[in-house]
Amino acid sequence: MDIVTKLKLEIAVKKACIEDLRAAIKFHEQQGTYHLAAECAWRIKQAQYTIRRLEVQLQDNSSFGGIIKDFTQRGIFLSTVKKLENQS
Repeated sequence: MDIVTKLKLEIAVKKACIEDLRAAIKFHEQQGTYHLAAECAWRIKQAQYTIRRLEVQLQDNSSFGGIIKDFTQRGIFLSTVKKLENQS
């Protein structure tokens, strides 16, 4: 499994987790266990932060993949890119 697929899968897992936590918040509010509802809200914020970080990582990875594809189409090989990187 490539990194892009793993990132997309992890984002989907976090989004599903948020939905489960929202349902848990409603349950805890009905039961009167507000401290548990507050903990679920905190976990939602953490998951949202993680999703934003993963989406940025996914975007960066996609952009980098496009650059590599462009270099490959131009006939520039990875060894050449590494040499250019070491020069800067």
